[in-house]
Amino acid sequence: NNVLTGDAKYDRDIRHYEFKIEGTNVSYKTGESLAIWPRNPEDKVLEFCQMMGFDPAQNLRVLPLDGARNWCPTELSVRQLFSHVLDIFGKPNRKFYQTLALFAKDEGEKKQLQSIVENSKEGAALYRDLTQDFYHHADVLKKFASARPPIEHLLQMMPVLKPRSYSIASSPLMHPDKIQLCVVLVDWTVETTKELRLGECTGYMRQQKPGAQIMCAVRSSAIVLPKEPEKPVIMAGMGTGLAPWRAVTQERVMQKRKGIDVGKCMLFFGARYKQEWLYREEFEKYEKEGVLQMHTAFSREQARKIYVQHRIVEAGPDVAERMLNQGGHFYVCGSARQVPEDIYTAMKEVMMANQRCGEEDAEAILSNLKMEGRYTVEAWS
Repeated sequence: NNVLTGDAKYDRDIRHYEFKIEGTNVSYKTGESLAIWPRNPEDKVLEFCQMMGFDPAQNLRVLPLDGARNWCPTELSVRQLFSHVLDIFGKPNRKFYQTLALFAKDEGEKKQLQSIVENSKEGAALYRDLTQDFYHHADVLKKFASARPPIEHLLQMMPVLKPRSYSIASSPLMHPDKIQLCVVLVDWTVETTKELRLGECTGYMRQQKPGAQIMCAVRSSAIVLPKEPEKPVIMAGMGTGLAPWRAVTQERVMQKRKGIDVGKCMLFFGARYKQEWLYREEFEKYEKEGVLQMHTAFSREQARKIYVQHRIVEAGPDVAERMLNQGGHFYVCGSARQVPEDIYTAMKEVMMANQRCGEEDAEAILSNLKMEGRYTVEAWS
């Protein structure tokens, strides 16, 4: 659990995690992801139990009913229910407010809750304010203090904690006994209270100390490497979107060290500042080994903002040669909001310039690459 961005004052907490899998039945392939089940912070869970009047040490026996919303262990303590199972710090939906209104003993609170459900002018404004302030289930229960549903109802009112998946940043050829991740901490400040809050899973991971055990599972992803290692790969990643491309590059490095003929990796990496150049020394070493060709774009290091798509266009002839004449594979990893579209536009420009064709023909070329499984997008929202 190491910070990659170095300076403690830096505004982005990006961390390298290692999970020891030696002696377990866990295995993985390059390009896969790791799903991690978070747990709610112990101190916050105890605060919640105190607020609700629950005894955290009380043992529960849960009998599942037909049509029950959530899975739950049949025997556990109240503390375990709220730390391991229910998403008490998740975002409530309107159904939660509707059910909560049934338990409100204060008439004013009941009317407020019902107004949210009915979506009246006042209710819509209240719901908007609560949403903008990132109210979670526990916040809402604190605000409407006369509404105290019993545990058996909370089991139906709240969803269970869900796993979050992260691209694995290592290759089993180089690291057979461990899984490595590169994860940025999700955090934000509640505007009205100035309270700093952390993302459910990234906050949980940040708290883990060496030797801790976590609940996780390896999952497949859209990233599939070419069967022939001599085929070139071109990768584009922004920020922690670099993670799977580190794994792919490690794979090719290890294959070359074993005497296998490998196609060169071409990596386009983008970030705001050079301080976010993750694993820089490692990648520079791979460049010296002749496996990697790296292109970087740091958008805020100069007056004119330069992004990954600009570097792709600049390297257009090389990109087109590898994709169209050498059977290369192209991969993108980044935020689903804008990254895939920007990169696609850049690739279209590359095809138009180097194939001397129009926009429609360039789109047809990219469409064929996608159908052949040679243009892959791994994006998160």
